[in-house]
Amino acid sequence: MDTFLIPMTDGNDLSTTLVSEKDDIDLSFNLLFRDAAGDKVVGFDTEYSLEPKFSRDLNAHVVEKRIALVKLCTQYRCILFRLDRDNVDYVHLLKKLSALLANKDIVFVGVRKRDDLVKLRNEYGLEISNLVELSELVVSLRGEPALGTYGARDLASNLEVLRYLEPRNSILSLINWLDNSLNRQQVMCAVIDTYAAYKIGKKLLDDRPRKYIY
Repeated sequence: MDTFLIPMTDGNDLSTTLVSEKDDIDLSFNLLFRDAAGDKVVGFDTEYSLEPKFSRDLNAHVVEKRIALVKLCTQYRCILFRLDRDNVDYVHLLKKLSALLANKDIVFVGVRKRDDLVKLRNEYGLEISNLVELSELVVSLRGEPALGTYGARDLASNLEVLRYLEPRNSILSLINWLDNSLNRQQVMCAVIDTYAAYKIGKKLLDDRPRKYIY
């Protein structure tokens, strides 16, 4: 289990863990449940990797984007779960992740996550029972349609819950998130968006209309 202490721009040092093995999976879920029991809010985000796709044309180079990493953040920590089908503990991870995401007592918050929900369902059979789509909620509360097009970093800056955030680097889309050799800088880039979603959610949820909870 690889753990990093990642400094956020609000002064919070976020304990961040990359998880793939059974003992690490169980410990991480216990920590998330403990955090969520007091807060009820968990930031949700994903990262995609490119995978080769079977083609009848042997000369064709076909790839597809698949969700490789599920990222969950609380006030204290961020857990990164690798969805690696070749890992011996993959089935155990899906079982634990399914139970967590189905917990209706936890409010998962994310920015522009509709497509991710469809992919999680289709690719892994995972459903989130209680998700607040922050890009919709902020438009409802602020009456500014343009805010619905913002990514997590820009929205966090606009709402002043996190400041001095660098734009998300396009190189992140080329990273193999299932690679065991992810470095600290890559992990930090992955964490920022998820923690931003958590901070945005905490700011907006006090006034949320019930219709934005799914």
